[in-house]
Amino acid sequence: MTTSPDTPAVATPARDESALLAPTYPLPRLEIARGQGARVWDTSGRAYLDMVSGIAVNAFGHAPAGLAAAVADQMSRLGQSSNLFSHAPGTALARELLEATDYDRVFFCNSGTEGIEAALKFARARARSRGASGRGVLAFEGGFHGRTAFAVSATHNPHYREPFGPLVPGVRFAPFNDVSALDRLLDGGVCAVIVEPVQGENGAVPAQRDFLLALRARTAAIGAALVLDEVQTGMGRTGRLLAQEHFGLRADYTVISKALGGGLPIGAVLMTEEAASHLAPGMHGCTFGGNPVSAAAARWVLAQVREPALLERVRRAGRRLGDGLAAIAEKHASVREARGLGLLRAIELAAEAPFDAPALVAAARAHGLLLVRGGERAVRVLPPLDVTDDELDEAVAKLDTALSFLGHADPGAVAPADQGGAPR
Repeated sequence: MTTSPDTPAVATPARDESALLAPTYPLPRLEIARGQGARVWDTSGRAYLDMVSGIAVNAFGHAPAGLAAAVADQMSRLGQSSNLFSHAPGTALARELLEATDYDRVFFCNSGTEGIEAALKFARARARSRGASGRGVLAFEGGFHGRTAFAVSATHNPHYREPFGPLVPGVRFAPFNDVSALDRLLDGGVCAVIVEPVQGENGAVPAQRDFLLALRARTAAIGAALVLDEVQTGMGRTGRLLAQEHFGLRADYTVISKALGGGLPIGAVLMTEEAASHLAPGMHGCTFGGNPVSAAAARWVLAQVREPALLERVRRAGRRLGDGLAAIAEKHASVREARGLGLLRAIELAAEAPFDAPALVAAARAHGLLLVRGGERAVRVLPPLDVTDDELDEAVAKLDTALSFLGHADPGAVAPADQGGAPR
């Protein structure tokens, strides 16, 4: 099924979910029937170029053959064994992750938010073990760390926080990329600082090198743990296996998830030997964490992502996408700026734009391009890591068309897009 790029098509919504699912997302949504690489098809057969990638989960797009084979092979032999027993895929994944990242220990869980929850708990346990009096956590404005209690407590956006108060106490917030603010907010009352190398949910806002290095130096000086949230930036998304490599940084705890399983749920907390030394059996656990099937998937993804040629390709593709989005920002007065790192990119709409981010997501979708919001006025572009140059150019062209359409459309001509995000 094809449509003219000047005539938005009507999306196909899922028919039954509104009466069945808890209303945590705007329903009904576009129903995806199948996918291959960077393409998906809805139930009517219409194709879309997918620049959401499962919100940075599908590292190699949809249905990569090697991943499907690895999962099927493992499932035919051993699916779930619980955390009471050891299994070869989990041990092998741990060894390979630590070799690739130069960390010393790893804890496996199911998702990014579970990893953040674990890392912040581990940091408080570390402070207690070291005899430190402070139990506070310093997080940053614009940051997003997940939906569980501790993770959402460290998330700045009131939209995510306010329905669930009172939250976990002891979290304070500082301006992102503001080194001077650390003097008054980072003190002995803080046992952990949590930060994203690139704020994904906030619209692909990169941290500044001097800011991250100052955090590392000051946390070390007062004995606080540095927790890097690489849930979205890790596993090659920025052109390095971990985004911290761009900054010459190593944390006490680094949390990865999303792309780690390539579509299967798995998360990991990487840690130094010192950080791990304050843990003991029974302090924390996860029934499904690092299960054989998810571990097999993660081993396949890691083997692809740690290849230098793949990472160089991501860096090159990131520059191409960045240049394309910068040209769009130059062309359209409705776009304030383009920003990001690697293949974690976004455009932010100008305050005077006559439409908002949900309208742009909807217009892009109507023109055959899937995007995802980031922050109040930004829209993210998250291709699979093996995206082709032609697919990137097509995405930029479709985004250009959608912006032009909105610039000439009557208000309300495009239905609002889904505004919810996926749980971490």
